[in-house]
Amino acid sequence: MTIEEFWEEYTSSERALFQKSCRRLLKQTFIVRAKDEDSKKAYYFISKKPEPFSAYFRYIGFDIEIDRENGVVMLRSRGESGENGRAQVSRLMFKKAESVVLCCLWILYTDRISTGSLARPAVISITDLRFELEKYGIRDQIDKSAMANILSLFSRFNLIDVHGKVGDADCMIRLYPSLQFALSEEEFRRFAGAATRRMMELPAEDEEDGEDDDADE
Repeated sequence: MTIEEFWEEYTSSERALFQKSCRRLLKQTFIVRAKDEDSKKAYYFISKKPEPFSAYFRYIGFDIEIDRENGVVMLRSRGESGENGRAQVSRLMFKKAESVVLCCLWILYTDRISTGSLARPAVISITDLRFELEKYGIRDQIDKSAMANILSLFSRFNLIDVHGKVGDADCMIRLYPSLQFALSEEEFRRFAGAATRRMMELPAEDEEDGEDDDADE
């Protein structure tokens, strides 16, 4: 069926939800079922009948991928897949500090999931993240303001949610399962090693130039 045929079958409320869901995917890449009620509604609407979304996004070179186990809908480039069939989602250029924080969040998420359950939210403190950054030797290179901006960026893409003020000790970060699709394991190993070496070798003024690295988003 064409997108026009799907559209004719929709009720007015379904058309509104279709439009809203498409805009969210184009803006945020991910829709996470566990985030909130609106996200849950969009997730089930898409996962119940994904064909209209595939038909629509096909025109602009994208498709959707649904991970039902983790409750994630993601936008990806058509014809692209990673290791073990892992979807390759839209790519965004990150600065070095942003990329290293993403790697640390990815590590913390996998640690929480390996010792817990997918049914329970993965939550860390800002202190947990700082300790992980310390392993890279760059904890002191990312100040409170920079960290707040980085976490805000990741929140916009439905990778995390921040509860509290970043500078406070009781600030908590909820990690969403979409994080595991931001980097594959092999990409993480390659990138983390290279990013760490560059962060340690470049002088501070070069870091401020904003030279970018590739990371999946």
